[in-house]
Amino acid sequence: MNSVKRMTEILRIIDETGSAEVTELADQLHVTAKTIRLDLDKMAQMDLVERVHGGAILKKNGSSIFRVQSRQQTNVSEKGSIAQQALSHINENDILIVDGGSTTLPLVESLSDQRVTVMTNDLMIGCEALKKPNIDLFVTGGKISSHRREGVYTLLGRDAEQMLDKYKVHKLFLAATALDLEQGLMVYSEDLAETKRAMMRAAEQIICLIDYSKFHKQAFTTFAMLEDINIIITDNRIPKEDIQALEKHGITVEVAP
Repeated sequence: MNSVKRMTEILRIIDETGSAEVTELADQLHVTAKTIRLDLDKMAQMDLVERVHGGAILKKNGSSIFRVQSRQQTNVSEKGSIAQQALSHINENDILIVDGGSTTLPLVESLSDQRVTVMTNDLMIGCEALKKPNIDLFVTGGKISSHRREGVYTLLGRDAEQMLDKYKVHKLFLAATALDLEQGLMVYSEDLAETKRAMMRAAEQIICLIDYSKFHKQAFTTFAMLEDINIIITDNRIPKEDIQALEKHGITVEVAP
């Protein structure tokens, strides 16, 4: 098990139980205690867990990265504003990929009478699109996320990637767990990163929807550099210096009111 998968599993365990000891994690994951300590130190630097003597606990006042219900209840007004801003990029008969996420779901919820084609790897987004007869819906194949019991219903893996590689679309509305100005857009799963890369290969234009709470954060793996993104839509908490930093990478930054 590589470090990304190991840290993802550690975070899942701590998310479920609230805490974990180094020795217990080492036994469960079949690695040395030293390896676990290094993982926990890195996760603490990312502000995901809080290190305590002999282990780690769930970050106080933190929001689970796995539970969709938890993520949907944070920055609600900002995500709604971002979705409304993103609607201005959708034209009649557009072919779209809508990435799974708590920021992209409100976009599909907000679609009105425009006839569009939507492809998604997220079953919740697919269910929302089914309510709208004007949407022609494609859902990728693939294995459902191992975090489905936490409300994560994304489809991942080679089957999803192969389907995405068969198509070309006008626009991708992309989500991310974290944005670091040096390391780019990041997530907590290699499988998810690979699926996002396949989405990007399929799209003529890449539009990232990301609320400002995810800026200056890091996750376990980078799936895109900033130069890969055409447009970033975020909320009005973003300072001018961050807008200027993104524009230096050739990105158009749109601030939702």
